[in-house]
Amino acid sequence: MFDYDRFEQLRRSKGITKKFIAQSLGRSATLCQDWKQRKSQPSLEQLQRVAAILDTTPAYLMGEAEEPASSVGDELTQLLAALREREDMRMLFSLAKDAAPEDVRQAVKIIKALRGND
Repeated sequence: MFDYDRFEQLRRSKGITKKFIAQSLGRSATLCQDWKQRKSQPSLEQLQRVAAILDTTPAYLMGEAEEPASSVGDELTQLLAALREREDMRMLFSLAKDAAPEDVRQAVKIIKALRGND
């Protein structure tokens, strides 16, 4: 069974809003409230997505694991934090996500040149 208290503690410790969680799942802002009041449980797909957002495992959120073991590496955690906190990083990602690999490599070269890291 989904452990709302674990979810809530982890969500708060990472500074992630309930609104962000609900929007990430394509649901209304009342989704987390429904989980809290046990009106509903996250589906398996939702649970996996929430675990990824919170950098943990579905097993931890289900109360099946004692430690909120990371499901992704530190580099990805840093990237996700930068995307949450920095508008410029969101803008860069928005432009790069649909770019061809060669275009991304060219952009990296330009950024390195601007920083003097060529």
